[in-house]
Amino acid sequence: MAEISVIGAGFVGLSFALAAKQRGFDVDVFDLKSRPKVADQLSCNVIATNLSSSAFLDELGVWRGIDDRFKTGYSSMSVFDGAGTGAVTFNAEEAGRDLLGHIVDQAALLAALANVAEAQSLRVHWQTPADINSMSTQLLVAADGVHSRTREALGLKKIGYSYHQTATVCIAETSDRHQNRAHQWFLESGPLAMLPLSESNKVAVVWSSFDDVSELSEGDFIEQLNFASEDALGAIVSVSERFGFSLMQQAVWQYVDEGVALLGDAAHAIHPLAGQGANLGFADARCLVTELASARLEGRQPGDLNVLRRYQRARKKENYLAAIAMEGFHRLFTSSFPIIGLLRSHGLKVVNENKTLKRLAIDVASGRL
Repeated sequence: MAEISVIGAGFVGLSFALAAKQRGFDVDVFDLKSRPKVADQLSCNVIATNLSSSAFLDELGVWRGIDDRFKTGYSSMSVFDGAGTGAVTFNAEEAGRDLLGHIVDQAALLAALANVAEAQSLRVHWQTPADINSMSTQLLVAADGVHSRTREALGLKKIGYSYHQTATVCIAETSDRHQNRAHQWFLESGPLAMLPLSESNKVAVVWSSFDDVSELSEGDFIEQLNFASEDALGAIVSVSERFGFSLMQQAVWQYVDEGVALLGDAAHAIHPLAGQGANLGFADARCLVTELASARLEGRQPGDLNVLRRYQRARKKENYLAAIAMEGFHRLFTSSFPIIGLLRSHGLKVVNENKTLKRLAIDVASGRL
């Protein structure tokens, strides 16, 4: 009987399992997918990792296993009010840092996690369904995503709603170099982000919109992308194949029960406009392992409900605040009321001119506050 059984070998589930294994816990991981392999080319399937998440992955021995081609540091970020004149630029140098964060290829990250798991003899059962009714374990950890079957089988209640937006992702080739700067435009239809990749003239595009822009012809999509991005990176030369997925916000009332804990998107899902979803998941993983390690020193079992509630108290507040902030940004920047537009543009200008506010925003986004 494993002390801890993890359902879901995504980057949150595997990072938690590795951290628990390295703390001396006996861990099994189950996933229906096959073992991940590193792609041989750049992908638009990326996540943004803040400095805290990168440090966590480095502690696990995973960060160094990601080829530099698939992790790109960015040192500045420009945010524009696409419907107004407001703008703000965040620079790592203003906060006394080298970088604000990294854009990481998910396939490369998963492969690196799988490689470290194998090297450290973590038992990962690929392409293996897990029957939680017959499973013998002290702690069952559900990390199987926003549509978690494990959470539903356990009867843990959730609340959520659709944004009625589709996020379209692709790679765009630009005429100008991105210079390791991330760009984001808040449009009335939804946010558009262009995230730097390791090739200096290629960016990952994440365009969330009420209109499904993935259905446009390539020519029309490029034309609209050029218009929305305001030539910040020169002309869009070409785009890769586009993919779309629906956006929603979701929160589970209780992250834990006796012998059960939820991690990452299985517990909470937010709008991707600030790129914080993955970072919240890594913070969940790190927090749960820390609480379990402390509990073991107290002579408690991993599934002790009082121990798991400490994890829930530590993470639920931060995750709720992030959800509220993303909801506020979404409503603020998609509002068509003129007075809201004026306040929005003025607010961005105020932040851009105030070094203290900018540094505070950087500290919050980096996970180091």
